[in-house]
Amino acid sequence: MNTYQPLSTVAHRLKASEPDLMDFEQRSWISGVRKNGVVFFSSRDEYRAKFILCLRRMHLTDEEINLVLDTEQPPYSLAKLPAILGRPIEPATAKADSSSRGRVARRD
Repeated sequence: MNTYQPLSTVAHRLKASEPDLMDFEQRSWISGVRKNGVVFFSSRDEYRAKFILCLRRMHLTDEEINLVLDTEQPPYSLAKLPAILGRPIEPATAKADSSSRGRVARRD
């Protein structure tokens, strides 16, 4: 089920800044819904933002992030990045939670 949470709640849960999430929206990576002047994000967009934050921590460029998002569908996997990008990803920067076996944990 897709639930909606205010921007501030999503930012807090993801340990991200509100401006970063709004930047993701401006780039059309996620989509917010506005109601009474408050921006809300769906659980699906929160999951996608979590993946984007992971890609940013891996120092992918915005163009590379666009390519990954255009190619990948949930559940997102870091294991596919080298094939998508056509280059190796350094293991030191591609730190995935070992319990998720390279997948980004989904919150629904």
